[in-house]
Amino acid sequence: MSDDRFISFFRMTRESFNTRARILEADSIFKNNSHNRQGSIVVQLATTLYFLGSFGISTVRGAAQLGIAEGTTSLHRNRCIMALVRLLPRFVRWPVPGSSQYRTMRLAIESRTGFPGCVGFLDGTDITLQYSPSYFGKTYFNRRKKYALSIQVICDEDRRFTYVSSGYPGSVSDATMFCQSSFFQNPSQFFWRPEEYILADKAYRVTRRWMTPYKEP
Repeated sequence: MSDDRFISFFRMTRESFNTRARILEADSIFKNNSHNRQGSIVVQLATTLYFLGSFGISTVRGAAQLGIAEGTTSLHRNRCIMALVRLLPRFVRWPVPGSSQYRTMRLAIESRTGFPGCVGFLDGTDITLQYSPSYFGKTYFNRRKKYALSIQVICDEDRRFTYVSSGYPGSVSDATMFCQSSFFQNPSQFFWRPEEYILADKAYRVTRRWMTPYKEP
C-alpha cells in the first residue's frame, strides 16, 4: 500500500501508526490466557482507525472491506478505544503551573505569537455521530445539521492537546460548555501568574483569563 493510500485509510502516517501500536500493545487488554489468540495489535489498531476515520460507514460494510468478521471488528474497536482512554492522562495533561514544562510552554507561545502571558489556545469542535442517539436525540443536532458530540480543547504552540473537556451534545454552544468546565470554574489550578490568559475566538466571553478578538460593529 502506498503512503498516500495508507493515510487515506488510517488518517495518519506509517510512522505515527507504528508508534501508536507500540504504545498500545503494552495494555493488558490485548493479553489473555485463552486458547483463541487475539489478532495482532497492528490489525486491531488498523481496524479501529479505519472505522473512526470513515464517516457513516456501517459495521457490515467495514468488515467486508477489511476481510474481518463483523463481531471481530467490534472487539478490535472496543479494545483499542478502552486502551486509548486509559492513555489519555499520560498524553493530554496540563503542565503544573510554575513547573519548568509550564514555563517552557509559555515562552514558546510568546515567542511564536508575540502575545506575552498567553499559555494556550482554546476552541470547540464536534465529533460527528452516524445516527441520532436514542435519548434526547434532537439535542445532538448541531448548527451544521448533523448529530454530534461537542468537545472543548486547549492546545500549546505545537498544537498538542493540553486540556480536553467533553460530554455535551452538539446543540450546546462552545461558550456555554466551556463555562461548565473545570478550567473555567477553577482557573487557579491552571495558571501561574496573574497576567496569564488563554486565546479564543469570538464565540467565547471575554474575561481576565480568556481573551478574544474585538467583535465586529
